[in-house]
Amino acid sequence: MLEKIRKINIKAEVDKNEYPLRSIFIASYYPRKCGIANFTKDLTTAINNLNPLALAEIIAMDDKEQGDTPYNYPWEVKNRIQRNNPQSYIDAAHYINQSSADVVTLQHEFGLFGGTDGDYLLPMLDIINKPIVTCFHSILPEPDEHKKYIMKRIIEKSSAVIAMSELSRNLLIDVYDTKDESAVLIYHGVPDFTFNENAKYKKLLDVKADKMLLVSGLIGPGKGIEYVIEAMPAILSEYPKTVFYVVGETHPDLFKDGIDKYRNYLNELVVKHHLEESVKFVNEYVSLENLIQYYKACDIYLTPHLDAQQPTSGTLAYALGAGKICFSTPYIYAKEMLDKDVGILIPFKDSASIAEQTIRVFKDETLANKYRNNAYQLGKLMQWPRVAYKYLKLFKVINEHFNE
Repeated sequence: MLEKIRKINIKAEVDKNEYPLRSIFIASYYPRKCGIANFTKDLTTAINNLNPLALAEIIAMDDKEQGDTPYNYPWEVKNRIQRNNPQSYIDAAHYINQSSADVVTLQHEFGLFGGTDGDYLLPMLDIINKPIVTCFHSILPEPDEHKKYIMKRIIEKSSAVIAMSELSRNLLIDVYDTKDESAVLIYHGVPDFTFNENAKYKKLLDVKADKMLLVSGLIGPGKGIEYVIEAMPAILSEYPKTVFYVVGETHPDLFKDGIDKYRNYLNELVVKHHLEESVKFVNEYVSLENLIQYYKACDIYLTPHLDAQQPTSGTLAYALGAGKICFSTPYIYAKEMLDKDVGILIPFKDSASIAEQTIRVFKDETLANKYRNNAYQLGKLMQWPRVAYKYLKLFKVINEHFNE
């Protein structure tokens, strides 16, 4: 072995000029209250830890209108795109072309961009003369023609595309005609959670419950929270010291004339079923540090979402990373991630199943531990350093071959 090493010109290898790879991200960004903003912040922080000599830059998708108080972005945001201003996209493309970035990463969600289904984005992609890597946060299995057209145009302009589950990667190939070799699976990232510290964090958060159920994120009708509330009476009949926490503020797009119809509806359900002591709303946009504490405290995490086509869920990914018993309706992402006894799938809009499955795992600690351990083992594969390493590896491959 030592003889093999001695045949290598070690000095020449060490002295090679290897330049750090520079990336620029087009995405929403902190402090905007948006799942993709949080994702991009976490991802670029992890990438920067592995690539500290060329820190990632951000072009922020900005939803502020004229006269609104602007976001106080951090230093890494070098440019902004005004969502509803077509010229702003063109200006951003020219900024990218004159920048020192080696790779452009687009975080795509239809609602993030202006125009019809976000088509203001397309002229910008046509102008950019650097390699583009697109991460799709929504990959619809049955898109209408216009959404399908936009997806295919983005794919045509991208050197590689990223899906967050194998099912979603297959959709890129089967529905949107992506080449198999250009579609990459990279999981949604999660923090490096400690395991099984429920009691410690219940105490820290002053959660007065033997058992804690949790839903988190921006709140809206598609979350299916009402079905968990309606399951609570049956759960309480068996486990009266159970509390259901709903952590997160209402999605800002859902207020109409200052009225929050969905949250008012949830509050009415709580009163109707006399659950004031058993359902707790934390109606604020909590910090990541605080949110992680809620994940650590809970016993069961739920995503009872109503959209069968939902391709990803950052909140479910975090719950898996934390090693939680996860319940979910069978939308695309959940069906794959909770397979093989990682979690429990429940039918859409089925409060009785939520109650039945909750009582079942509470009664059987061996079963509960199986789900916790399986979730935590999967979560290890999704930790941010692993995800960032795979992004960087992809960037380097693309950069090396772009000009060939």
